[in-house]
Amino acid sequence: MKIFLKLSFFMSSILAVVVATAYFWIHRDLIPSNNASYDQLEPLELVVEAGDSAHTVGKKLGDLSLKTGPATFVFFSRLFGLHKNLKAGVYHIQKEESLASILTRISQGDGVHASITLLEGWTFRQVMNSIHSHPHVKKTLDAGDIDALSMRLALELGVDNNSIEGWIFPDTYFFQYGATDQQLLKRGVWLQRKTLEEAWQSRSQDSKLQTPRDALNLASIIEKETQHPPDRSLVSGVFHNRLAMKMRLQSDPTIIYGLGGSFDGNLKRKHLKQDSSYNSYLRVGLPPTPISNPGKDALFAAVNPERTEALYFVAKGDGTSHFSRTFREHKKAVNYYQRGKGRPPLTKIKPKTN
Repeated sequence: MKIFLKLSFFMSSILAVVVATAYFWIHRDLIPSNNASYDQLEPLELVVEAGDSAHTVGKKLGDLSLKTGPATFVFFSRLFGLHKNLKAGVYHIQKEESLASILTRISQGDGVHASITLLEGWTFRQVMNSIHSHPHVKKTLDAGDIDALSMRLALELGVDNNSIEGWIFPDTYFFQYGATDQQLLKRGVWLQRKTLEEAWQSRSQDSKLQTPRDALNLASIIEKETQHPPDRSLVSGVFHNRLAMKMRLQSDPTIIYGLGGSFDGNLKRKHLKQDSSYNSYLRVGLPPTPISNPGKDALFAAVNPERTEALYFVAKGDGTSHFSRTFREHKKAVNYYQRGKGRPPLTKIKPKTN
């Protein structure tokens, strides 16, 4: 009995030493502090790729000259059952950080997130150029033939068109390093669908648009015509008036979109006579697809037009627009604001009261 008690006490002592040693190892600072530049040391960057094993992550930690390595990391990750739950990402290792804290962060995916901003009014081509130029996005899509890719993604993601144009919500997206281009696009489409549905449900009785897709098309034109918030609903009102009268929209951005890569930045009179399904100077109604990716404000303006008598508007050069009822008034406004001729137009459009 005494031997058993002594053995039990001995084993308990050994266990206590092991636990204390393990506790020390897992909670000690990973970054050595015995160097002159310790106080000025920048955080170290650990990149965990998708599929990295505990051994691989441990080796990467060792390669950063930290006080750990593959064997230690594997042991503790297995001890706590986290070896199969290591999340891909980028993790900044700070001074005084321990193996316990970094293991916890990697298992929770609490890493540094990269970000990308997709702007309102960008085309699908511009979106893909931005995504593929980002250093931390994994490229899985071939954007060589942008039209073919647009059609393919529209089919795969189930959008209500044969083009993905317009269906990507402009926003700042945060993502783990190594996310794929297709993952980002899928999130963008989901958000645009959600926002379009919200806008469609909020549409006013003054909206004569037949489908959410019509709203997306019109919003894409509004987005290109003005970014001045007070003018969006008025521009929408002008286009609603024209659609109701079966009057051509005569929107320059639709011409530019139809010209595609051949447009050199200088819209000429000959372009207005060049027929295409996007030439709103020659064709009545909305274009076959959106011409840009509209943001939330443009979507809500498209389905909530302001009641107005205006049928024309022209950019004033300061971000705002001047609205006119008649073509004669419009010509005067164009001469003054675009050509610097004549006197400033006196006509001010007031909203309709009924």
